[in-house]
Amino acid sequence: MMRLSILLLAALLTACAGTSPSGLGSLSQRTEVQATWKDPKFSAAPLRRIFVISLMKVEPGGRDAVEDAIVARLASAGVAGVASHTVMSKDPAAEGPSLEQAIKTAQVDGVLMVDVRNVGAYEPYTVGQSITSLSPDTMASYNFLKGQNVYQPGDYKVAHIVSELYLPSMGAQVWTAYTSSFDAANLSRNLPDYTLKLVSVMARDRVIAGAPKPS
Repeated sequence: MMRLSILLLAALLTACAGTSPSGLGSLSQRTEVQATWKDPKFSAAPLRRIFVISLMKVEPGGRDAVEDAIVARLASAGVAGVASHTVMSKDPAAEGPSLEQAIKTAQVDGVLMVDVRNVGAYEPYTVGQSITSLSPDTMASYNFLKGQNVYQPGDYKVAHIVSELYLPSMGAQVWTAYTSSFDAANLSRNLPDYTLKLVSVMARDRVIAGAPKPS
């Protein structure tokens, strides 16, 4: 548990300081799950209660909006979610539970952390596909992309999102989903599609028992 808490806390502090194809989704639906990975040693029963941490933010709403959207989608699949912002202090000067304490108190069997690893441009008019990577945008400042005029009108702005699941009982990461959002300039508009695809592949990979309900 301590090792897991250290790993998650390090990632959380970094974000606060700065900022196998699945066949699911399409460009028109704004989200595509590129691949998932599951630890072959993970043989536990499907998770029923998950602590959700977002290291990315959308506008409006920030990281809280992302956590709330994931928790709502998990609920539609019969899984209880605990958003980190509801149990942890946002004021560094204020006393509050540590990440380890918050996870333990929440009595969860899994911890889900989501993050934007980088943002790029998808160029559909070339032969095949071309991804032009921008500097990592760990704070997900999507408004930056709106002012960029260096791409052709047909380009998609792509946010590459990594969703990682940890088990407190194992103290290790057991599942990962790699997702591309083709609506990176306005990710808040994409949250319903992203959360539906994310929770759907969690069900497909038997991380959770039931499939989510569409919005």
